[in-house]
Amino acid sequence: MKKITVIGATGSIGIPVIKELVKAGFEVTAMVRDINKAKQILPNEIKFVKGDLKDKASIREALKNAEGLYINISTGPADKENEFSPETTGIDNILEVAKTTSVKQVIYLASVLARNYTGDWWVMKAKKECVVKIKKSGLPYTIFYPSNFMENFTGGMKQGKKIMTMGKPIHKMWWIAGEDYGRQVANAFNTEKSLNKDYVVQGSEPFTMQEAANIYVKNYTKENLTVGSLPLGMVKFMSIFMSPLKFMAKFIPIMNNNIETFEAQNTWNELGKPQITIEKFARKYN
Repeated sequence: MKKITVIGATGSIGIPVIKELVKAGFEVTAMVRDINKAKQILPNEIKFVKGDLKDKASIREALKNAEGLYINISTGPADKENEFSPETTGIDNILEVAKTTSVKQVIYLASVLARNYTGDWWVMKAKKECVVKIKKSGLPYTIFYPSNFMENFTGGMKQGKKIMTMGKPIHKMWWIAGEDYGRQVANAFNTEKSLNKDYVVQGSEPFTMQEAANIYVKNYTKENLTVGSLPLGMVKFMSIFMSPLKFMAKFIPIMNNNIETFEAQNTWNELGKPQITIEKFARKYN
């Protein structure tokens, strides 16, 4: 397998995955909404196709001659129940097209939080349903269930010169860098062992949100950062005036209340053990 199409290429996890696929020698096509923007953040070796999940013709063009398909899509604060969203109608469109192409393996970035979720919030239920749809599609699949990515430190958790935690996160999570995960994705495309399997994605050490944030701040020297905390009650109050926080007010308790156990040994055995610690990740971005 040499030709891989990536849907969800420009996100914080899509970027390191694509870089690792290129390093592994794959010919990568990225379906993106803005090609000029994508060219600024992705390797020169990438072929770009302008596309949208609402447009099956553009999906078909992106999957032309593809042997593998990597999907990294997510529902966001702007999406609404019973309307188009990536993980509802979007995944339906992708799979409908993929079944008519040369795709031999679909890899999907799921979530250990969604896998463990038993509530009725449509966002988490949609992510769980994505896995069901992929497994029922008849296409060979590989599902990855990540814990928490270190890229969150450079993304949503970084607010000005603070790394913010929300609520009362007391449980430990097995943090992993997108680069390590990207190598596992590349290895999954390189071995038939990964077909029709689920893999839990976890880093080498577990830390609470507060512990991880403190380690990151201590080792990040490009600027002086501190760790801040925002109570869940404040998030809920602020969500009255700031619509995106309504999403976070629902998501934070799910994340903070999830009790995570180590499940990644088989992933490490078959696809490689993560090498990047939080200390190394922080220093990389100094």
